[in-house]
Amino acid sequence: MRRIILLLLPLVFTCVQKVCGQAHFFDARVSKYGELEQVLGDKWDKTDSLIVHGPINEADFKTMVRCARYGILRIINLQYAQVENHKIPNCGFADAELSSHGYYLDIDRVILPDDITEFGDFAFYCLTLRKVNIPASLKKMGEACFYLDKWLDINPIVFPEGVTEIPDACFLYAAKVKAVVLPSTIKTISNVAFSNTYISELILPEGLDSIGIMGLGSSSFKELVLPNSVKRLGKDALSDNHKLKRVVLPKGLTEIPEGLCCMCRELEDAEIPANVRTVKREAFRYCEKLKVALPYGLERIEALAFEHCLADSIVLPSTVKYLEGAPFRHVKGLKKIYSLAETPPVCTIDPQRFTDSINPFDGSAPKDIPIYVPIGSAEKYRKAIGWDYFTNFIETSKLPAGIETPKAGSNEQYKVYGKDGRIVIEPQGRLASPVRYSVCNMAGATIAQGYLTASHTLPVPESGIYVVRIGNAVYKILL
Repeated sequence: MRRIILLLLPLVFTCVQKVCGQAHFFDARVSKYGELEQVLGDKWDKTDSLIVHGPINEADFKTMVRCARYGILRIINLQYAQVENHKIPNCGFADAELSSHGYYLDIDRVILPDDITEFGDFAFYCLTLRKVNIPASLKKMGEACFYLDKWLDINPIVFPEGVTEIPDACFLYAAKVKAVVLPSTIKTISNVAFSNTYISELILPEGLDSIGIMGLGSSSFKELVLPNSVKRLGKDALSDNHKLKRVVLPKGLTEIPEGLCCMCRELEDAEIPANVRTVKREAFRYCEKLKVALPYGLERIEALAFEHCLADSIVLPSTVKYLEGAPFRHVKGLKKIYSLAETPPVCTIDPQRFTDSINPFDGSAPKDIPIYVPIGSAEKYRKAIGWDYFTNFIETSKLPAGIETPKAGSNEQYKVYGKDGRIVIEPQGRLASPVRYSVCNMAGATIAQGYLTASHTLPVPESGIYVVRIGNAVYKILL
């Protein structure tokens, strides 16, 4: 008897639904814009799955939002609908009044027609949305269109060719988004576009022009390779990526923006391009595993730029003129400093007063730490504001500049120099046996290695400073 009752329960439940007028699925066929509310009739609050045939406009989207907020509508299928202007209107599926009180609208799934070309501003804002298709005809998205869609679980999200911009806050706090495929047409990733997601991999195509403020910040990237086409980077563009280990910056970059990689605590590899003249404030702040390496040509380093980075020695190229607001505060493991300029770089206070110190190391380096300077310049350093904190200046001609073509002296075994984008190694005599050599960039990555038996020419991937080791001899070369 118990088994018979259990078998009859689904039938009884279905009958009760019919008697009580509970229609969970509804196929709405409309003939003109604005007709959906009329067609739904008294079923508007009893439908959890809706399929629409025919033309719909902004008024019809408002009807669907009302059905979701005050009824039980959760799934919307528009694949057979003709949406006005082929655009999901601004706030199309959003309920601004509900979200203003911190609540989410319970729309779980949306199926869009293939001919949609545009998502309006806030089109899918603050929903419990889990699934939505991205039409192949899509060309434009409005700002914040998936903002606060915490449950959105499309992996990967594939943007079709023709999309040129990921707009402001487009996927901000879409926490379940883990994979994105960008089209070759993409030009702009705008402010906080992918911030606070869990994206771990992203290929940025050549042709990308700009990344806005925190455009790729607070995510889960492990590596980011910025193409050389990128010309503009906003404040904190890559910041707060706690898993980021490697960044390749565009070769043509002339300025490292403010806070670019700030709080990327796992970052180990981020070579500053040779054309950079200014490192803005907090650019690499709290990059606790990043070894400081500064290129020749750099002129200005701003406040707290390398705070809490890693270095046993810091080499300030001869081109550095300004050190603002303790750029090297709390650098870990520091044992010595090289300043290659005969005129001490000018030290100034942080204009934003995060620190009041005029000392480039904010007192975190011992007063008697060795500071190697060019011959004849120690007295200038002792009298210079900021530098006058230190007491142990050592004049030397053997500074690790590596910025001029070395000439082999009478006692040197090798002549090492750069020519036409290559490193040339010339033994100054016959080698009795092969000699091991290696070439590394300033980030410590090995570019080439092997055994030298005669003159050798090595191509390098890009301009910059390279360390060449031949046996026990060490050379620095600028290309």
